[in-house]
Amino acid sequence: MPEYDPLSDLYDLEYPHDYDVPFWLSLAGREPGPIIEWGAGTGRIAAPLAAAGHDVTAVELSAKMVERGEQRSESVGWVVGDMRRVDPERRYGLAICAFNSFLCLRSADDALAFLRNVRQHLVTGGLLGIEVSAFSPEELVDPPGGPTLRHDFTRELAHGRLDRFSISHYDAATQLMHMRLFYERYDASGTLDNRRAHDLTIRVVGRSELELMLQ
Repeated sequence: MPEYDPLSDLYDLEYPHDYDVPFWLSLAGREPGPIIEWGAGTGRIAAPLAAAGHDVTAVELSAKMVERGEQRSESVGWVVGDMRRVDPERRYGLAICAFNSFLCLRSADDALAFLRNVRQHLVTGGLLGIEVSAFSPEELVDPPGGPTLRHDFTRELAHGRLDRFSISHYDAATQLMHMRLFYERYDASGTLDNRRAHDLTIRVVGRSELELMLQ
C-alpha cells in the first residue's frame, strides 16, 4: 500500500500553505511547454498552476491522494504511478518535484532512477525544479537520552483542530530519517474525535550530493 494512502484525508489539513506557489507560477510563466509535477500529492501546487492556464500533468503514487486531487481540479491531468519509472507518454518544458517529494526516494539508486526518468520526459533545454529541506545538524542528532516526542503544530479547523506530534531518529549511515507521526483531531467542543499514528521514512540529501546526482 502506498505510504501516503492513510494520510490522504489529513494531507490538505496538514499542509494548507501556499507561500511557495508564486515561485512555481513564476517558473511556469518563464518556461515554454507543458508542466509535470512529480509527487504531486493532492494538487496543492498543480491545481493553481492549471487554474492559471498552464497544461499540467500531476504524477502521484497514492491513488487515494489522486482521488482528492481530482476533486480539487479537473483541469490537471492526473497519473497514478511511481515517479521512478512511470511513463506519462509526453515531454515537458518544466518538471517540478516540490515540498520534499524527492526525499521520499530512499536510496541513491532510487533518486538516480527518478532523475533518469525525468530527463526522458523533458524537452531539450527543459527545466527541472527540486525543492528539499535543509536540515540543521541539531535536527540530525538525537538529544541525550534518545529521541523525544515533539509537538509539531496545531491547525485550527472550521469545526475543531488538528494536532500533530512526532518522534524521529536519523541514521547517518543510511541517511534515512525514520519518523512516527501522531495525529489527534478534535471536534468544535474540544472532544477528541480521532487519533492515529503513521510511520514515515525519508532520505536526507545535502546540496553537494544532489548536485552530483544531477550531473
